[in-house]
Amino acid sequence: MSNLPTTFLTHSQRVCRLYKQLFALARREEWPNRLTYRQRMVEYRARLDANKNVQDLMKAKRLLIAGEEELKKAMYWHTENFNFPESPNGIADSRFPTPDDAALDAWHPMEKAQYPTYFATREKRKKAYMEWYLKRYGIPDPPMM
Repeated sequence: MSNLPTTFLTHSQRVCRLYKQLFALARREEWPNRLTYRQRMVEYRARLDANKNVQDLMKAKRLLIAGEEELKKAMYWHTENFNFPESPNGIADSRFPTPDDAALDAWHPMEKAQYPTYFATREKRKKAYMEWYLKRYGIPDPPMM
């Protein structure tokens, strides 16, 4: 519960937070190129300074909300194509693929002898599956050549 806001933010606090978030956005977008990073920071500062003496509170609030929406759109652009590493299309998706169960059929009988209960149970399950498959779908037609 400690992360819930307990007080309202004043207009100047919201403007300061917007300013800091804009600088963080510029740092993320332009950091390797220091000149464009500084240019973006100067542009943000000029836009905020151009409206710092607005006396109409409704106009100031509209400007602040428009700035926050612009920031939100700019930040969304970074996350719209984000995938977690293990999720589908992530960089670690299928990194360690699970081997096909049919690979166990290619084991040598001496290897199968090391796990007799597993392979006995597996043979029973394969037989039960084949019976279920033939009962459900019937005998498949031979391929036509």
